[in-house]
Amino acid sequence: MRSHQAVLPHDVLRGRVAVVTGSSRGLGFAMARELGLHGAAVVLAARSDDAVAAAVERLRADGIAASGRCCDTADLADVEALRDEAISRGTLDIWINNAGTSGVYGPTASTPVDDFTRVVRTNILGTFHGARVALPVFLAQGHGDLVNLYGQGDRGPVALQNAYASSKRWVHQFTETLRLETKGTGVRVHGMNPGLVETDLLGRVASQPGFEHRLGALQVVVALWGQSAGQAARPIVGLVTSDAAEFRFLTKRRLVTRGLRNILGGRLRRTNRMPLQVTVVHPDPQP
Repeated sequence: MRSHQAVLPHDVLRGRVAVVTGSSRGLGFAMARELGLHGAAVVLAARSDDAVAAAVERLRADGIAASGRCCDTADLADVEALRDEAISRGTLDIWINNAGTSGVYGPTASTPVDDFTRVVRTNILGTFHGARVALPVFLAQGHGDLVNLYGQGDRGPVALQNAYASSKRWVHQFTETLRLETKGTGVRVHGMNPGLVETDLLGRVASQPGFEHRLGALQVVVALWGQSAGQAARPIVGLVTSDAAEFRFLTKRRLVTRGLRNILGGRLRRTNRMPLQVTVVHPDPQP
């Protein structure tokens, strides 16, 4: 798997329109900004009108052609409207299914049903909806890049994180299946696992009672291998301008080199660690 960190012309995406879901902040916003700085017109989406408007203004202040709309990716009509917003800009060339959410940390047997359903709606149904509305456009025009975001668990099980990890395993297989179905059409389907990104999704964690004490180690793990949203977003331009099946940040080589560099840089010191906010969520009452 080759690197996607090569220096690319700042106008390499000139004339393309890119949609990024879950992009009012964090990794989604950083990816939209990276695409915009390389010439793409970007369409942002999130579940808050105010958050979208603020993010669009921030990008426009950087000279990026940006627009956006409120969108719940679990609602197909919202996602269709997002597609139409992009097409109104003249075309649709890139679609990034970034919107995602984590689940309550703890055993599956006592996971709140509503919480598990919420993860499935966003991570699975939202990814399907994005692919379902973007791919017909891409196939009709004979080109387009679809990117689905992977995450912890996309290669195997993760105890006490079954909702999130299983959803990312599903996204991985869904992406590989789409790649087979679109082979030879001119449409490219990619997976992207950015590794540990220091965002609210990682720093604000919900836990079942009695398991919150185990989450303290997360700060150490992030200190060793975490990166900012801006750093994590940098490979996206190289990915959508290539035929690569996927980009994965935490390769074995990066695990070693980044871990050593961060140890030497003092990131493991308590004062340098990512803030962690844990909320205890009580399970559903037994019938």
